[in-house]
Amino acid sequence: MNIEKKQTKGCDKLSRVYEDMFNILQEVMNDEDKLKELSPLDYSALGMYIGKFVEQEINSSVVQIMRAFCGIDMPEYYCKRYPGFDVDANVEGKNKKIRLNEQKPNGDLKSLRTIPLGDAFYALELLKKEDDEGFFNNFPWLSDRIFLEAWRNLFTFRNKMAHIGEIIDIETLKENYEYFLRFLRYMPDILEAKKKLAPDDYIESLPTSEKKGKDVSPYIVTENPPSDKPFAPKEIAERYCKLSKAGEWTNEYYDIANKYNLDAIIFEGMNGKKGIKDCCEHILVPAKYDGFGFIPKPFIVNRKSVNALRNGQFVLVTLDGSGEELTKEPYDEIRLATYHHLGSPYVYRKNGMKAWGFMNTLGDEICENIIDHYAWGLNSMWYDSGDKMGYWQFGIIFLPPLYDNIEMTGDPEDPLLFTLDGVQGYVKQDGSFLPLSELKKMEEEDEESIIWDFICEQYDI
Repeated sequence: MNIEKKQTKGCDKLSRVYEDMFNILQEVMNDEDKLKELSPLDYSALGMYIGKFVEQEINSSVVQIMRAFCGIDMPEYYCKRYPGFDVDANVEGKNKKIRLNEQKPNGDLKSLRTIPLGDAFYALELLKKEDDEGFFNNFPWLSDRIFLEAWRNLFTFRNKMAHIGEIIDIETLKENYEYFLRFLRYMPDILEAKKKLAPDDYIESLPTSEKKGKDVSPYIVTENPPSDKPFAPKEIAERYCKLSKAGEWTNEYYDIANKYNLDAIIFEGMNGKKGIKDCCEHILVPAKYDGFGFIPKPFIVNRKSVNALRNGQFVLVTLDGSGEELTKEPYDEIRLATYHHLGSPYVYRKNGMKAWGFMNTLGDEICENIIDHYAWGLNSMWYDSGDKMGYWQFGIIFLPPLYDNIEMTGDPEDPLLFTLDGVQGYVKQDGSFLPLSELKKMEEEDEESIIWDFICEQYDI
């Protein structure tokens, strides 16, 4: 991450502070020995930066998007008083009212009150339900389950650090640092949002960014992307592979992983076509293609296939060096369902159709081209076809788009609430539907006999 450039007019000093703190935090979190040397009882001081940074970025991007939805133009980062500030922007739910447009209580006409992370999250969920005209579709990352799950966990983390009596141990810090890294993946989207909402004389102060991953169609890698780590030499890669297969998670094993890039490598054959090999120089895919959808991680996950581009069309090819193509015919497009899951299946288009279909890593079509839109969590996908919704938890269950609605309570351990033909209920791991009314009867008769195997992976993200 690089934030030494001004992200908002008047905030260049704050951005430089953020950059310095980020570099220090990253250095400490990537050095297990250094973390252990600190060995404090409470890591709140180290984690406070994470909460402050996320709070800053949510207020300068997402809150501004919500203000725009309510009819308020974005000022020069709260630094200009103008009549638009007088627009009423109250977001009211069952339990609280959030004022998006409230000035600071000291009467300072140049500043607006910042909004707590949790309140902003709550307000966004309410406003999205009122979005009949699709305003929030212009910011698809606001419905990205990875982004929202990271945000939701980080505001809980932020609250814990700010309260006396709450202890942040090292494991809690590590867990939320991972959520922080997921949040940082969306910085290009956050910066683009600021540019989109800003007045014309404001844009020059913002750095440019390029769309990554899911926003590029098609997303094709034709050479190895730059990395902060050098590729592992053959002998070191072979040593790492040996330790991994033997299950010897020694300091040597982690030292290699920390120092070297162990991803696969794209190479060019004599024919000018591209292939893939690992750091041990084993050929994974022969040089027959124009590019690939992603760079495999052969030492981390034993993946079966990669999506490859040839003559403008896509195929799935095995990663065992044989060059066998798993798809019998080329597709208009094949892409990873999600770039956040190492074992991700694929989505595809074929025969000129705009709707998506799904296929597994062996090239078997799981769902034909009927999916209009899809979104993903860490291990799952949500999708709709017409006015019906479906759910796919990778490796566990695929539910076709048959449901009127699928709702999340926000707690990953609670069952998802499905509505089927107007009836609300839960879905079990075997795909059977249990109406809430039947569940209530079962609980009244003998609550202990109920087997709680309902689908409950909720990434309200």
